[in-house]
Amino acid sequence: MKSGFHIPSFLIDEIICRSNIHRMAQKALAHGLIFRPHFKTHQSVEVGEWFKDEGIRAITVSSLTMAAIFADAGWNDITIAFPMNIRETDGINHLAGKIRLNLLFDMPQQALVASKKIAHPAGYFIKADVGYHRSGVEPNDHETIQLILKATQGTSLTFKGFLTHSGNTYHANSRDEILGIHNDAIGLLHELKLQYQSLYPEILISIGDTPSCSIAKNFTGIDEIRPGNFAYFDLMQYHLGSCGFDEIAAAVICPVISVYPRRNQALIYGGAVHLSKESIISKNGDKIFGLVVPFISDKWENPQGDDYLVSLSQEHGIFTTESQWSKSLNTGDIVAVIPVHSCLAADLLKK
Repeated sequence: MKSGFHIPSFLIDEIICRSNIHRMAQKALAHGLIFRPHFKTHQSVEVGEWFKDEGIRAITVSSLTMAAIFADAGWNDITIAFPMNIRETDGINHLAGKIRLNLLFDMPQQALVASKKIAHPAGYFIKADVGYHRSGVEPNDHETIQLILKATQGTSLTFKGFLTHSGNTYHANSRDEILGIHNDAIGLLHELKLQYQSLYPEILISIGDTPSCSIAKNFTGIDEIRPGNFAYFDLMQYHLGSCGFDEIAAAVICPVISVYPRRNQALIYGGAVHLSKESIISKNGDKIFGLVVPFISDKWENPQGDDYLVSLSQEHGIFTTESQWSKSLNTGDIVAVIPVHSCLAADLLKK
């Protein structure tokens, strides 16, 4: 790791990240699951090579732009796990002519447009909403499912199965609640697969949230997992119980600008444009935007106390100086911030 940080910088611990990748790859192997990791967290060609070192050859992304970047980097089996943007159909068709591409539909109109305008072979999943209510077709909405399937018959598009993201696990209050959400989701998906398997015997069920994929042991009826955040983890995952602190592989390194002993706070150069305004609630009921920890010899250390970021504006970050370590900080010192959501921090600070 390099030293001499002057501005907010996103730092990755390669050893920890590679360990996280290896552990998830081995878990997928042990459960007989296809491992198609989501690359939206790191968005890094270099980190992508670490996945290749584990034998990974198929990936997930969240946009056509991201798919094109990784296709240019040599990845030729990509799922875009975002409902198809019909305004990008020409670009999708172009990419489908270069790689094995899977799309995502949750409306018949998307399937109709794709069927007419995509000439190259491509797969597609139907997005199932099993409780998160962000996007997708409800599992009992067979009318919509049938309209999507009908629209693609006799075209270049092949139905691959049902895909979901149980993002509601990110709002759980315990590991048991995560497992409850996960088990409910796979139950609904398993029933859905059974209803369509006779007509489409090779269809897959694909799930993707990091909390479930990290702690669950039951993957009955699941064929593929697509977690992404697990490569870095973050403060949210640590609070959820998805990881230990020693499994967090990314931090934002920030200079201390000012200290305010009378109010037990300090200012860092590191604000919403570096960390986002994603927040979680502390055990005391306060909204927090990150955890400030020591940065020594180009390595972040374990937390010394509840030194939480409690306020963010564009460039400013205010944190509470609760520990003896944080009370000793001076202007010009360097600290590490464990972000609430590493995916957003990585995106904001990517080079």
